[in-house]
Amino acid sequence: MNREMQIIREVNIEAENFYKDAIELGDHAAHVLTRAHRSQMTGLENIADTALKTSDILDYIKRQTTRFSYWQKSFPKPGQPTTSFGERLKDYLEKNLRERRDVLCSDKRLGISDKTYEDRYLRLHVYLLLIRQFIRQMVVQYEYRVTFPEDKKGA
Repeated sequence: MNREMQIIREVNIEAENFYKDAIELGDHAAHVLTRAHRSQMTGLENIADTALKTSDILDYIKRQTTRFSYWQKSFPKPGQPTTSFGERLKDYLEKNLRERRDVLCSDKRLGISDKTYEDRYLRLHVYLLLIRQFIRQMVVQYEYRVTFPEDKKGA
């Protein structure tokens, strides 16, 4: 199997492991952004799909968080962090997904070090793919939750 296919395979396997986190953040997004702000989520997904750098995605999240009060709202659901949606998303991408990238790139999985320019580039590529997967999953949950709110399903 060539290197790119191996990376894609490992990223997809890892995406299954953070699916629950994407569901939680998607629910948070649905609560604070509601259906009226759908373009915010489609914009985020669009940026994630087209960005060449992870910093473009993180900068978009920071910009939206400072511009719009609904990105600054926390999720009042019991057991959820009291952090705003924007900060929670940014922190998850910066911390959790970076840690997952390090695990994926370890000798036990992909064997990508950070010693050469090529390896550093591959690590950034893996990180960008993880972010894209996470945002895709989160946006789908957002769409689902604004269409079928929990209180209307009896859940």
